[in-house]
Amino acid sequence: MQDPLFGNKLAGAVLTSLLLFFGVPQLADALLSEGGHHAKHGQELHLAYPIEFETESGAKEEEAPTIFDLGATLAAASASGGERRAQLCKSCHSFEKGGPNGTGPNLWNIVGREIASVDGFSYSGALKDFGGAWTYERLDGYLKNSQNYVPGTAMMQRFPKDKPRADIVAYLGSLSDDPAPFPAPLAASEETGEAPASESGR
Repeated sequence: MQDPLFGNKLAGAVLTSLLLFFGVPQLADALLSEGGHHAKHGQELHLAYPIEFETESGAKEEEAPTIFDLGATLAAASASGGERRAQLCKSCHSFEKGGPNGTGPNLWNIVGREIASVDGFSYSGALKDFGGAWTYERLDGYLKNSQNYVPGTAMMQRFPKDKPRADIVAYLGSLSDDPAPFPAPLAASEETGEAPASESGR
């Protein structure tokens, strides 16, 4: 019995042979020639939809973070504003000279004082081990996020915004008979990362 699809199969085989015969050379020419068909006519090939490539590290380049200038921020801070903001701290601390300890130690003369050194107050082991003295820089870091700055400290406080935090730090600095001066603002060359004009030949 003759296959009813024999004619269709024969036509398909012929068509496939013709495609291979005429198509393969054209494909090979397109792949192997320099720039393909358009390059032969002096035209450059362009992607219809440009693709953004990432850096070798796999991440897009980001802008350098802005350097926080504590000296300049404190110079523009308001100690009286910091006193108002520090009202919420009075539930744990006293601020006056000779004031009592509460849940937290008295904060009079805090700038320049050795950390964990107030007599009669029981400090956490983390703060005892931290060591050194309270500077404006350390107070700023501690108030920004106490748990990140001194992991394990009993104090849990966060003032993430620079201006309100600087007001409080300025207020703490004023709690002294002889307040410590603020740190100097960063020089322009330190902020931008450029060398001063005398060193860069300008």
